[in-house]
Amino acid sequence: MDVSTKWQFEVLTVSEITSSIKQFIGGRFRNVCVEGEVSNARLYPSGHLYFTLKDDLAMMKAVAFNYNTRFAEDALVREGDLIVCEGRVDVYEKRGEYQLIVNNIIAQGNQGVLYAKFLALKEKLFREGLFDEGRKRPLPLLPSSIGIVTSPAGAAIRDMLKVIYGKFPNVAVLIYPVKVQGDEAAPEIVEAIGYFNTAAEVDVIIAGRGGGSPEDLAPFNDEGVARAISASKIPIISAVGHEVDFTIADFVADVRAPTPTAAADMVVQDKSELLGLVEGMKDALLKRIGEHIERSRFLLYQGMAELKERRDFFIASRMYLDELSGSLIHGFPKYFRDKQVAVESLAQRLRDLNPENILRRGYSITMKRDTGSIVCGPDEVTRGEALNIRLYKGGIEVEVTEK
Repeated sequence: MDVSTKWQFEVLTVSEITSSIKQFIGGRFRNVCVEGEVSNARLYPSGHLYFTLKDDLAMMKAVAFNYNTRFAEDALVREGDLIVCEGRVDVYEKRGEYQLIVNNIIAQGNQGVLYAKFLALKEKLFREGLFDEGRKRPLPLLPSSIGIVTSPAGAAIRDMLKVIYGKFPNVAVLIYPVKVQGDEAAPEIVEAIGYFNTAAEVDVIIAGRGGGSPEDLAPFNDEGVARAISASKIPIISAVGHEVDFTIADFVADVRAPTPTAAADMVVQDKSELLGLVEGMKDALLKRIGEHIERSRFLLYQGMAELKERRDFFIASRMYLDELSGSLIHGFPKYFRDKQVAVESLAQRLRDLNPENILRRGYSITMKRDTGSIVCGPDEVTRGEALNIRLYKGGIEVEVTEK
């Protein structure tokens, strides 16, 4: 029977589809790190170690080839160990099972796994630029309000408040209580940073806790917390653990404080020192103002003395101005009379040259009728040519009969 005629899709054999899955998984998971608890560990005479990695929800098989010769003695895995393996995922076609081919065991135990995660996240965020100094902001000189993200029950908050109010008693402090260890801590820290950025008007945020084990400090190595710190519009001080403790939050924050107490000391200035500084600045300003007034007074007296010395100059100048004024008063009428006589003379000349006044005295103007040109002599006309004669009053049309 031809199976392909009864099915809409291509029919594959088990080996064909297993081979396709092998190619896909092998290409997709060529280099991965997998964390899990060891179970069913068996070392074969060949020196290969077969075991299972599992967590609360799933499990996968793993194999470390030439285990005895490739791995150090302190890397031996035991039942129940928590480890991080680096390797590639492959498909064992004969059984249709996928498994992890282990190239290296990079961490063992809770602390080892946490440190491996710490290094991996640190490298990832470093490549993304979250640690760049250029994106970090300076702390405000005089914050009017400070937000603190920490546990309300720990010694850290008491130490911070003691330092803050000891240096600047009337600064406002808003505390967002969160858990600082355990699985619920990281989401609460992210929520607190978001709250201060959207709902509370604070100038700076301190996020931190006192010292503890690496497991206790793990929330501050959380990727979500790191990205919340990076996205904050408000400068953040990371104050986690003791001076020797470093967390991902320290690298991302705008400022890293070695301890919560140090963070409180950084965030506010000593009020008494500031008042002393302001008083000193006031005294210096008053001194400079006094010096400036004295200098101005000296220059004023100096100018008055020079004015007294130049009194004769002003008297002579006043006399010269009086002389000029007299000349203008007496000169303008004569100037206008002379100009008036000249204008009247020109007007009379224009009247004398007016053609109508010449015609009034009995003269006439002879013009050719067809062209309108003026005739000045008999040689300019011909017998029978029509002419117009312009008189003072009216005109005459004539024809040349004799020259």
